[in-house]
Amino acid sequence: MPSKFFDKIIKRTSKESKIYVSKSLDIIDQIYEITERKGMTQKDLANALWKNESEISKWLSGEHNLTLRTIAKIEAVLG
Repeated sequence: MPSKFFDKIIKRTSKESKIYVSKSLDIIDQIYEITERKGMTQKDLANALWKNESEISKWLSGEHNLTLRTIAKIEAVLG
């Protein structure tokens, strides 16, 4: 059961922020699903994108604001 503190935070969160978080998590979930289906690791994805594995890890943890350009690059690599 969520705490009262958590409930207060949720009530104060803007609709825009809730939508942003939801969409970001949907994209990250899709990336995980596709890489898993293809048998790819984060390291494989990093190599395909010419990035460090630590950067991919940051992207997939939700700590990074994925730009449309980054999403397009990921999509191009994953098909």
